Amino acid sequence: MISAACLLPLLSCWRPGWCGPAALLVLTASFAGAWLLFSRVSASPQGYLDYFLGHGWSGERFLASGQPIGIVLRSDLFGCLLVLLITGMGMLVGLYSQKYIPHGVTPDKLWHYYSLLLLMLAGLVGICLTGDCFNFYVFLEVASISSYALVAISGRGQSLEAAFKYMLIGALGSILVVFGIALLFSATGTLNMAYAARQVAGIVSAAADSPLQEFKPLIFASLGLFTIGFSIKSAFFPTHAWLADAHPVAPSSISALLSGLVVKATGVFLLVRFLFGVFAVHRFFYGPLLSPIFLVLATMTTIGGSLFAIAQNDLKRMLAYSTVAQMGYILLGIGLLTPAGLEGSILHMFNHALVKGLLFLCAGAVIYKTGIREIKQMSGMGYRMPLTMGCFTLGALSMVGIPPLTGFMSKWALADAALESGLPVLVVVLLASSLLNAVYYFRVVGVAFFASRHGRGEHQALARDEVPWQMGLPLLVLAAGLVFFGFKIGWLRAVIK
Repeated sequence: MISAACLLPLLSCWRPGWCGPAALLVLTASFAGAWLLFSRVSASPQGYLDYFLGHGWSGERFLASGQPIGIVLRSDLFGCLLVLLITGMGMLVGLYSQKYIPHGVTPDKLWHYYSLLLLMLAGLVGICLTGDCFNFYVFLEVASISSYALVAISGRGQSLEAAFKYMLIGALGSILVVFGIALLFSATGTLNMAYAARQVAGIVSAAADSPLQEFKPLIFASLGLFTIGFSIKSAFFPTHAWLADAHPVAPSSISALLSGLVVKATGVFLLVRFLFGVFAVHRFFYGPLLSPIFLVLATMTTIGGSLFAIAQNDLKRMLAYSTVAQMGYILLGIGLLTPAGLEGSILHMFNHALVKGLLFLCAGAVIYKTGIREIKQMSGMGYRMPLTMGCFTLGALSMVGIPPLTGFMSKWALADAALESGLPVLVVVLLASSLLNAVYYFRVVGVAFFASRHGRGEHQALARDEVPWQMGLPLLVLAAGLVFFGFKIGWLRAVIK
């Protein structure tokens, strides 16, 4: 994808109209490659595959000194599942963009859009597959800088302002992360995540008279920097303001990826990877100290995001605040620090990516056909665009948690994990948030299908005006995914475990 992103500017000089199809071809090939990688990792006895970059090097030579050196790519089932999601969503957005983007971006910026899209997705894939801190940071910046540019690609004042805010807050998160990497390297002497995890365990569990004691403050400071940095990237409360500004003004195809993938890969995925993989918070004494903080922040993020969403009349801004609320669900599962809670969080990550991708693409379809963004102006939209609003309604039902859709399954897993941890109050939080979700999502559905000034007959007489098939097909695929994975939740849980 990176090579294709670099070649698209050259292609635009020769055949500008080929940039979109070429990007779609690359994204389709990437999705096929992700399936092959997933099947190989699934068949691997140890549950992961390592790839050592550099011609002529072998794993044994890397490990001869007791510490791996060089660049190592590690593919495990969690990372591969996210890569499948990234490339699959990228392929659908690439198809959707063939018709949508020419209406939102000037012709001279089309190659900019597709190059940045490929770079952003390549960065996200790299984050999921890297095995060392240096390269995950490189991929993090590739994905982040590309997303900043995509928010501003329309060139309008509002987009530029939102992208600037996004860049400033994102840069703060990146600075904290890079300082965390420096402290972790100072304490462990390595950038390799697997080896760093062993070093951290030895330092934290060292006896009081051990010389390793001097490294403990570095470990704790590094853990704090990583936690805050990734929380900013994840838009947890109170660092969520950038998301509500950036997502509504970005092209809807990019909003779908920002909400569904970028905050997951650049924030939540890395938070989980470091908290549980490197620092092993579920095993050491600092885990119980962090857990109450996470759970309080999760509650504030969930309820606060839902209340802000209710107050919105702009459809995309409402969806952006809904994303904030759903990030609270994910943080809640992480904060439990149990296998069941982590499983529920990962399930909700997967579910939210599908649902929010569908909802933002539906919003983009409405804007593409009608130019309407205000919810109160969507009266009769369910009859004018039945496919689009039907898919939106299915996504809304999943987000509220109606069985047997994926949203219900992931919320059930989180509630079950909360009860298993002896915290029924968190189930009350989940139920309250679901009711708030119903308030703002069913408001859109009610206006689209039932609100009328002159009676239902007027709406039924509206001429059908659906989007082109290139935009409609991704909606149908994502909507079908909500039903399919609702019934196949056992397969997902088996992969996550």
